[in-house]
Amino acid sequence: MNNGNVYKWSLIERIAVAALNFGGNIALARLLTTADFGLLAMIAIFTAVAYDISSCGLSDGLIHKLNPTRTDYSTVFLFNSGLGLLFGITFILIAPAVARFFGHEELTVIMRILGICFFFQTMSFVQETKLRKELDMRRICIVKIGATLSSLALGLALALAGKGYWALVSTQIFLSVFIFLYYIIATRWFPGFRFSKDSFKSFFNYGIHLMLAYVSSIIGKNINTFVLGRFYPSPSASGVYSQGAKLANVPFGVTESSLNSPFFVVVSNEHDKATQQSMIANMFSVICGVNATIMLFLILAATPAINLLYGSKWEEAAPILRILAGFEFLACLKYYFQTVCKVEGRTSLIRNLTFAEIIVQLSLLAIFFRFGILWIAWTQLCGVLFTVAVYSIMYARYMHLNLLQYLKVLLAPIAVQLCAFAIAGITIYFGWLPANPFVACVILGVIYFGLCILTFERIRPKAYMTLRRKVFPAR
Repeated sequence: MNNGNVYKWSLIERIAVAALNFGGNIALARLLTTADFGLLAMIAIFTAVAYDISSCGLSDGLIHKLNPTRTDYSTVFLFNSGLGLLFGITFILIAPAVARFFGHEELTVIMRILGICFFFQTMSFVQETKLRKELDMRRICIVKIGATLSSLALGLALALAGKGYWALVSTQIFLSVFIFLYYIIATRWFPGFRFSKDSFKSFFNYGIHLMLAYVSSIIGKNINTFVLGRFYPSPSASGVYSQGAKLANVPFGVTESSLNSPFFVVVSNEHDKATQQSMIANMFSVICGVNATIMLFLILAATPAINLLYGSKWEEAAPILRILAGFEFLACLKYYFQTVCKVEGRTSLIRNLTFAEIIVQLSLLAIFFRFGILWIAWTQLCGVLFTVAVYSIMYARYMHLNLLQYLKVLLAPIAVQLCAFAIAGITIYFGWLPANPFVACVILGVIYFGLCILTFERIRPKAYMTLRRKVFPAR
């Protein structure tokens, strides 16, 4: 598969999966309560941390290696599955203590059920990694779309049957099982049961720093709903925060998985350093331009979008969405810088800077969590802002840029969007938007994206044309 098709299928997969999840989340949000979502948001930190530790960064080691063998894949599979089983048992054992900590007995059964399905989730890591290494994004796309569609259908059926938060729990359970089964059907391949100490040592030395960094990032993303669940009397606060975070993450998750994630595979398979550096510079402009476009529109349309999609009972999530849109933009820049570090084999740097980010965030959280939910959101943004600033200094040195040159490279792909943002913002400032949330979103979208596209097609900046070639490769 050529590089253009890699990005094309990655984009199809992420847009389709995001659209399905987005639509399913909207339907569930209208059928369920803020408290239902809050219960799962409280324990999201446990499931997310266990998920990343089970991978342990070994999958990135397989991608980084030039020609991994069947024994390499089998070694990583056995290790991941073993950790998945261990965490599944741990979830079952600690469930009562977690429920007492939060003061909600419903969490006991939820934790135990999630623990049982966790093992299936980890068993699919290696199969997906093998397809990614082979650049077979088409089959990944088919598996992810099929599993997402199947799990959402069953979850919505339970929501319509009045099962409350069990609709949300079941969606996660069904998703892990379906992904595991569909990978077996799609690939007709299953890892062996051979374990090599040498392979494990090599992958572990590469991946352990990434695992620690990933776990730290997961803690940073989920600690806020954890704090809200523990120190705020109603689970609704966690539910409102999590919905704002989900809506902010949906479009950025698409760009991360369709641009940066396959970019790591593509650039790792390129062994000419000059070509690598050129690819890295081009992708930086693309990621800045695309993600800035999304962030600025989310800030503009936050309130009408929340009212349109979820209803007025979720309106408190609008200011959270604006703050976390900024967080997601910076997080995507951070992930890009981490990709550059992974290509260069500097995984310990990723670990150290992620630790520093979490220290900054937790320090601010300890000070400001009592002041309200918006202050809590700002602590998340400030933590990643610190890390991106440090990465930016190091990236500028890597690309042999001085400060002014780096700022020019950073601002060039987003100048048009900033102008369109200012013009669309005038309609909000002067109260020219109608009360109907659908019409308001349409007007903002037409003004903002219309100005962006018309200007891009007129001046054809490098980042825009690079993205066009990646998504629509010339035949």
